[in-house]
Amino acid sequence: MILITGANGKTGRAIIKALTSKGELIRAFVHRTEQIQEIKSLGDVEVIVGDMMDQKAVDKAFFGVKTVYHICSAVNPHEVQIGQIVIKAARLAKVEHFVYHSVLHSVLQDMPHHQKKLMVEEILVNSGIPYTIIQPAVFMQNILESWKLLSEKGIFQQKFFTTQETRLCMVDLKDLAEAVSIILTSPGHIGATYELCGPENLSLSDMIAAMEQHFGHEIKVETPQDEMFAAQLKNLGVGDYQVNTLLKMFQHYNEHGFIGNPNAMTWILGRKSNDFSSFILRTLKSKN
Repeated sequence: MILITGANGKTGRAIIKALTSKGELIRAFVHRTEQIQEIKSLGDVEVIVGDMMDQKAVDKAFFGVKTVYHICSAVNPHEVQIGQIVIKAARLAKVEHFVYHSVLHSVLQDMPHHQKKLMVEEILVNSGIPYTIIQPAVFMQNILESWKLLSEKGIFQQKFFTTQETRLCMVDLKDLAEAVSIILTSPGHIGATYELCGPENLSLSDMIAAMEQHFGHEIKVETPQDEMFAAQLKNLGVGDYQVNTLLKMFQHYNEHGFIGNPNAMTWILGRKSNDFSSFILRTLKSKN
């Protein structure tokens, strides 16, 4: 049985779909009871509800499990403490393969969530538990948050780019889930750290060109100022730590870009991963 923590996020759900399609037995660890039905709709999945800050609840989720994919919720201020708790549970359960969902270039310490993920990587490597570390690029699916505005008004609202020189590596979550399902169910990945990236380092003009090709009309770009962006997030109930961390992340992207290399993903999948244009086309077809 494979345990997926943080299972109700978009990453967890995508990985569950990839694994259930292979006929794997899955246990999903989620935070709230109202998430149970959504997870069960993905396939034959056992669901356990609990708080990842609760050692007893985590120990229960890990009981009888040999393989784990650990996802902490995005920009969680408690990621290091949660990492310590789940790694302790993995030791108790004698887990045979612990796969950690980190971030591309966790070494970049000007972003607080990268700091925390790098600390968890260190704890895991030093734990003695057989491990693999996954470092994914930015998900193409993140642009779906502004898809309504994009499809209805032709406006791409984004914070990734402020200069023509900025380039960003993106990866299709569908490809990431397939790669993770291979890593979780195939031998030969213990002790590895994989940067999982799509095939392109995209500029804003690259993204707009792909959108205009498939939408068939001009796409305009809006880049909210930091104050407006922060206010929008706070109106949605996002906390100060998350808001400040996201602002620092976008500041880093704009100053330095965020590029990656597709070779590890290509090797694991046995094929070239999906490019941004094919992702846009697939999304348009799915929504029509």
